[in-house]
Amino acid sequence: MTRSRFAALLAALALLAACVPEKPAPGPAGRINRVVSLSPSISRQIVDLGAKRLLVGVTSYDDIRGGGIDVVGTLVQPNFERIIMLKPDVVFHSAEDGLVQNIDRISGAGVASYRFGRNRNFDDICDNYLELASLLGLGREGRRKIAGYRDRLGRVRQTAGAAERPIVVFLVACRPLIVASAHSFIGRIIHDAGGRPAYDDGGRAHPPVSIESVIETDPDVIIAMTGGDDTREFFSMLSRDFRRLKAVAGGRLYDIPPDTIPYYTPADYLASVERISGILEERATAR
Repeated sequence: MTRSRFAALLAALALLAACVPEKPAPGPAGRINRVVSLSPSISRQIVDLGAKRLLVGVTSYDDIRGGGIDVVGTLVQPNFERIIMLKPDVVFHSAEDGLVQNIDRISGAGVASYRFGRNRNFDDICDNYLELASLLGLGREGRRKIAGYRDRLGRVRQTAGAAERPIVVFLVACRPLIVASAHSFIGRIIHDAGGRPAYDDGGRAHPPVSIESVIETDPDVIIAMTGGDDTREFFSMLSRDFRRLKAVAGGRLYDIPPDTIPYYTPADYLASVERISGILEERATAR
């Protein structure tokens, strides 16, 4: 699967997650030495905590594979027989990524599982990160890491708060046009970076929009995370036919890699905020 489809899949799962209860399964008992992670974000958090050695299984969507870590199926179709054979102490999954994984089959086989709650913003991510650190016996390291991430994010927010907030259209798909609204995870990243999402669409996270609405909005910046020919064609059309748009006239059309934002980890959230902040600062400097 391409990175763009992966990013789109994660966005779709995030939308569906709002439909399920957030009560996690009972936590695992005793020392955890063998972990299967069915969430790429959880896998990355484990590595960030310096505990990669505990991972024995991840999905094919993870970029953390090899070195004795087995692939236990896809994000949406885990191989439960393979998971059971690995004899994990616990299987970690999340409200975002575990929505269609039928995790009850794991519990029915006597394997402990633990579900982390939704990640709607940076505070949720930090809470889940600290919960994970505590389960792994790494509470002190988790708190140290979070303190550093919060400090860095605070500095970005302080800088953003002192400047005018440019209007940002953020595209998660170009065919059809689908945007990240102020109510989305990406919308919160844009806000922390110092921007203002162009759409506040009645609470929907990723509403479909028309080219006419983009033109009417006349954003200062347009960012696409879709990649490939669709983005290039859309930007080419804007540059050719809508030269008076502020984003077009100012050369503020950005195509960022599809795997820039879709992970729910403190480090990735901060990296995303800093990346978007850099784009917005570049726009302000050029004015």
